[in-house]
Amino acid sequence: MEWRSRVGRRWSLVFLLLALVSVFALAACGGDDDDDGDGAAQTEDGERVTLEKKTIGIMGPVDAAEIIKLANDATEQAAEALGWDVIRVDPGGDPAKMASGMTSLVNRGVDAIVLTTMEPATIASGLRAAEQKDIPVIDTHTLTQSAEQFDGEYFLPPDEEFELLLDRMKEDVPEGSQIGVINLPQFLNAKIAGDNIKQAAPDAGWEIVASHDADLANLVPDTQRAIGDMLRANPGIDAIFGCCDFVPAGGVPAIRQSGRDIKLYALHGIPSVMPQVRSGIAIVEVADYQLGGVVAIDVLADHFATGAEIPKEMPAEYDWNMTILDESNAGEGYPYPTQEVLAPFLERWEERYETPTP
Repeated sequence: MEWRSRVGRRWSLVFLLLALVSVFALAACGGDDDDDGDGAAQTEDGERVTLEKKTIGIMGPVDAAEIIKLANDATEQAAEALGWDVIRVDPGGDPAKMASGMTSLVNRGVDAIVLTTMEPATIASGLRAAEQKDIPVIDTHTLTQSAEQFDGEYFLPPDEEFELLLDRMKEDVPEGSQIGVINLPQFLNAKIAGDNIKQAAPDAGWEIVASHDADLANLVPDTQRAIGDMLRANPGIDAIFGCCDFVPAGGVPAIRQSGRDIKLYALHGIPSVMPQVRSGIAIVEVADYQLGGVVAIDVLADHFATGAEIPKEMPAEYDWNMTILDESNAGEGYPYPTQEVLAPFLERWEERYETPTP
């Protein structure tokens, strides 16, 4: 019995050593037997993470505003690139439809909601409903009021945008000049721009002699009419400042009709404004507005695939790009097309995720 006991212990040690060797061999191979994408989040070892089918709700205040549609389109393209479905709501600028649209997304059972420049007070009921159902909500694009129910807030820095355009205005517009201003105070980011120009004008030696709050439901025609009225009532105006993307589309025709040789400076230049910039009348600040929504989809993919926490603020590894366009560089085309904004994300997602089939 003593001999058999020693033999048993000796063979137990051999089997233990063999088991350890097998474990280390599998680890050295990087788990090649698991390459079928079973959902294990081991991307550092080269494994692709399986993404489940999701439905993403997308909403901005009004798709008729090209800058909003540009961002929403990019968000939709990003979601679809991951094999996800999209439900998109366009409230048409109507606050009541914004509120009901948010609630409808929750009731339709979306897995997450990506918003574009939505003020939380307008959609408060829907935000509470989303929170109760644990539906992540990320607000993106231009700055809005903060909300506890927003899991993420990925906004362009409004002061940086304004200072970039202001520096250019200071180069062109001399002290003692009169300026007219187009505002859109319904949105915090645009209101900040209006407040900033009011504060900056006296320091630059300019006098604001006329201002107008644009009609959200009729942006371009209303702006054209307002700037025409400004120029007729104030023949000494030397420049126009605009808060937003729609101002060149309405303002440049008004300036042409007046026969005046003045410049229009606007934040948030968009692809369709390029002809107005090439005309030499409009000078615009432009940024990669689509980035916030695409980053939101990227963050949600990581969240759904690995359980990663959704960061409240834009992850530090992403930087907004912005520049000034005038007739000297407008011929090169719009500097931030959606396909270029999406490209690095698509490349990374291809390497990282096993996406659901359509």
